Amino acid sequence: MNIDYESLALFGKFGGAMLGLLLIVWIIALLTPKVAKLVEKISGKKGIPERVQDSKISENEYKVYSVFEDRPMENSKNK
Repeated sequence: MNIDYESLALFGKFGGAMLGLLLIVWIIALLTPKVAKLVEKISGKKGIPERVQDSKISENEYKVYSVFEDRPMENSKNK
């Protein structure tokens, strides 16, 4: 039985490159939250955005209706 060492070396290089790429992605995934905490600490900003309520906008103005629902007829002359 003959072993083709060229193919085996090629598969080894390709497999090693794929494992190296996955290792880099895994390390980035581990370090991202730590870097984000460090950036927040340095910048001094909180991660919670402000919630602004606009009293001029009514709740019905941005209401989403289903395709199967009737929409109320506002400002219609055909009532």
